[in-house]
Amino acid sequence: MRFQYTAIGLGCATLLAACGGGGGGSGGEGGMAQSVSFPFPGGETVAVPPTVATITLKATASSGGPITYVSNTPGTCTVSGDTLSLLKAGECSVNANQVGGNGYAPATQRQLFVIPKRPAAIFFRNPGAQPLDSQPLQLVAESSVAGFVPVFTTSTPTVCSVSGTTLQKLADGLCTVTAAIDGGDIYESVKVVKTMPIGSALSPEIKFLSGYKNTTTTSEDGKGDPRGGSSETGWWCNGWCDVSVSADGSSISNTYTYKNEPYTDGRWWRVWSEIDLYAPHVTNLLETKDTPDGVRIDAQAALKFNFSQNQEWFATGDNQVEVDLILGHFNRKANNDKCNVHLRATFKPSSPAPANYSLKLRDFTVADSCELTDLNPWFELQDYPIVAIRFASPVGNFKVPSPTAPAPNYPTTITLSGPITFQ
Repeated sequence: MRFQYTAIGLGCATLLAACGGGGGGSGGEGGMAQSVSFPFPGGETVAVPPTVATITLKATASSGGPITYVSNTPGTCTVSGDTLSLLKAGECSVNANQVGGNGYAPATQRQLFVIPKRPAAIFFRNPGAQPLDSQPLQLVAESSVAGFVPVFTTSTPTVCSVSGTTLQKLADGLCTVTAAIDGGDIYESVKVVKTMPIGSALSPEIKFLSGYKNTTTTSEDGKGDPRGGSSETGWWCNGWCDVSVSADGSSISNTYTYKNEPYTDGRWWRVWSEIDLYAPHVTNLLETKDTPDGVRIDAQAALKFNFSQNQEWFATGDNQVEVDLILGHFNRKANNDKCNVHLRATFKPSSPAPANYSLKLRDFTVADSCELTDLNPWFELQDYPIVAIRFASPVGNFKVPSPTAPAPNYPTTITLSGPITFQ
């Protein structure tokens, strides 16, 4: 038993020396094992020369002894004392060493991490559908990095050709153009692809939703938010709303019924009905920054949907409908209100019956700028996703009562049937 115990002890001593190296009180063989804690030092991007980004390294040894650092990748990062200099993007490997002594064996801990390139972006807005003619189209794109000029190429050479910034239209079809920059060792390489219909071609159809699971969820798991109200109910439903989805999930209806007698003394008042429908898998707008999720528009020219309203609302003559595209573009107003940019188009149904409508995206105007200035609606559609679409009655029905319900009863009904698409 004594021999076996001694052998085990020798084996452990040998293992410690092999793992940590030798080192007694004077740095020789043997010594107690120690550990080095070396927290992740990364995260900083490479700087733009001649500036060099640096990080202070902060490793500690369980023995309390001093730490020295060595770069294993001096072409990417170098060390001086406890300062790590990030020379270029790529993998950086650094050892934190404690040489041992005072009864401790040496110990080493390595950190391997990636130095990221600096972010870059390209602003390339789709000029939209183009006629098939001999008139060249000048492409415009900008880089967020000074001195980096986007280069244009096309992957559809039978439909269009590109030379420099000039595009020639060759045939009916979809012309696909890429604007790209090579960021080198400092910046990210970025590309943006746009598809332009030429001649008789149509842009690809984007389906915003195909139907409804229930009154609060679309078939694509976007949120449904039917609402209504009046100046007499604090602008909320307060029991005067009725929402339903058809048995096959193809349509949704929202009715706000005003159940008071209208004022006749001239005072101002209004009623409204509304349905907000969110993009696939989106359930809310972010409250502190831009919302990145939603439907992105490329060269799509129109919003298409099927709409109907109740006979009573139609009979008032004030039966126009507002359609808002609620974008991911966020800004906090001076009064601290949270706000997302809204684009709006208005149409007036010529019949209460279900009908297909197509609203040109170029006809949408800024309805809520969120106190931002000089907003271009088409640029907003190109730069930010459509997070939600709102169908609303700017002036609901408070004039024509329902003939089938006990008075007073003034219904305003919005019904959407079938898919909602962009093309």
